[in-house]
This record gives sequence, structure tokens and C-alpha cells, in this order.
Amino acid sequence: MPNNNSKTILDQIVDAKVVEVSKQKELVPQNVLEGSISHALPPVSMSKALSRIDNIALLAEIKKASPSKGLLCPDFNHITLAHTYAANGASGISILTDPRFQGELQHLYDIKQSATIQSLPVLRKDFIIDEYQIYESRAYGADLFLLIATWLDKYLMRDLLCLGEELGMPALIETHNEQDLEKAFEASAKMIGINNRDLTNGKTDLGITRRLAPMALQEKDKILVCESGIHGRKEIEEFEGLGVHAFLIGESLMVSKNIPAKLKELQGCEES
Repeated sequence: MPNNNSKTILDQIVDAKVVEVSKQKELVPQNVLEGSISHALPPVSMSKALSRIDNIALLAEIKKASPSKGLLCPDFNHITLAHTYAANGASGISILTDPRFQGELQHLYDIKQSATIQSLPVLRKDFIIDEYQIYESRAYGADLFLLIATWLDKYLMRDLLCLGEELGMPALIETHNEQDLEKAFEASAKMIGINNRDLTNGKTDLGITRRLAPMALQEKDKILVCESGIHGRKEIEEFEGLGVHAFLIGESLMVSKNIPAKLKELQGCEES
């Protein structure tokens, strides 16, 4: 039998996720989640938010910690962060709910209950592998959820995407290579993310977006999101030139000592 050391970081995370989802199903049966969905706020359109033409579209991420870098934000408060993002031009909010990033589903629910943030679309970012998690996402208020093409079988990915659409909640299909893009195209994904970070080893390479963006934009009417490794305005301007519509930015915001100023810098705005 192969030992655990032969598995990639992504393999290990997904193995753990299978166990977590199984336990969660026992704690909160799916029919309970389905009942909760009827009381959830209607989904807010992320595609409209990311298609804005008046300014660069930023999907600002709430990410308390990283498995490789540890705690990113010592004074972490998810509600305060969400309000800061909303008040400083973020087009949407991404919330990591996976426990390896010290994330919680409750963070998603709390943020969507805040009246001043309800008009801003929120992405549930997690390792989604089961239909149960789609119902869970909608029940907790997500407007959008992440599907990682690198790991998911194309048929399962399509099924999960379709279930989300039935619940009024589209998916951002995250890709990292040409094979992932083919899966996204076959699934008729409307929103495609290009992750510069290799989830199998944690390494980041902006050359991934440089290589894949022209291919992703060969199909019309796709919203393209650049993920990981963006630290400043210069990188954003380069990728805007390649046709990238939006940017998912996490660590550079979470470690910033002045998040409002960092958001303005990323948007190309001068501080008043």
C-alpha cells in the first residue's frame, strides 16, 4: 500500500475532507440544510459584480491562516475585515471555510447576516467534493462556491456545478493547467479562475496566468479571475492587458498593516 508521504498536499487535504463531510452529515442531515435554504437570503450575483467596468474587480479574501505560513492575521476578526473590504471598493468577498486555514462556515453565515454587507456577493472557498457541501454553502448564505478542477473528475464537477445553479448559486471553476481548462469548458463554466499556486506542492508561479489566460479567453462570455501571487498594482496592470477581468487576493491583504490603503493601491487609486 502507498504510504501517506507519497501523497500530494492536495491529496491529503481531500482525504481529510472526505472524513469531515461524513461526520458533518451525521451532525446536520442534508434535509435540515435543505429546509434552511428556504430561509436564506437570495443569492447576490457575483458575475455582475466581477463584470464592473468602472474599476478593477477585486475579490478580497478572508483567510486567517495558511498551512504553510501559519497565522496570517493575529488580530483576526472576520466581521471587521468584511466591513473593511466592503467600504474600500471590493467587488466581492472570498471566505476560506476549511479548518486547515482556521476557517469556519460560521464566518460565512455571520458576514451574510450583516446588513451593510448583504449586497456584496460572497464566495465560499473550500475543497468541495460532495453535493452535501453545495446545500451547506447555500444554507449558510454563500452566493458562489469554488470547484477545483485539478482534483475533481469532470463528471462530478459538472454535477456539482449544475446542483449549484439549481439553487441559484453558480460556481467559480478553479484551474491550474490546460487539462483543467478543458474540464471547465466541458462543464460550460461561466466563471473561470486561474490559480497561480500549485495545490499539489504549494508553489506559486505567475507564469501560469500568462500561459493560460489567452487560452481561457478563446471562449466568449467567460469571466476570468486571477488567483494567488498578486501583491501589487504592477501585476494587476499586466494581467488586465491579457484580458483578465478580476483578481482574487488574500495573503497580501491579510498581512497588510493598512488594508484600506492596500486595496486603494491594488485598484490604482490615490489615497485622499
